[in-house]
Amino acid sequence: WEIISDANDNVEVRKAVQAANLDYDSAEVQFVALFDQEVDNVEVAQRTFRIIEALEDCDDVQNVYSNVSLTDDVAAALEAEDQ
Repeated sequence: WEIISDANDNVEVRKAVQAANLDYDSAEVQFVALFDQEVDNVEVAQRTFRIIEALEDCDDVQNVYSNVSLTDDVAAALEAEDQ
């Protein structure tokens, strides 16, 4: 299961989970996009993933977040290219 709360409430939520004697794997704060950006073009998706990969490869970058959502057609086209 997953608990979503305001980042400022992380400590209080963790204490409540512990008080309920529930085990959990992680109590980390993550960024959650408020909306997804749908990508319906293969070329745009490829460029987007190249940028994301370049950011992930940068030693000065700790985390990369994305709100990209691929259409089924674009996801299938990208998967076909990988094979």
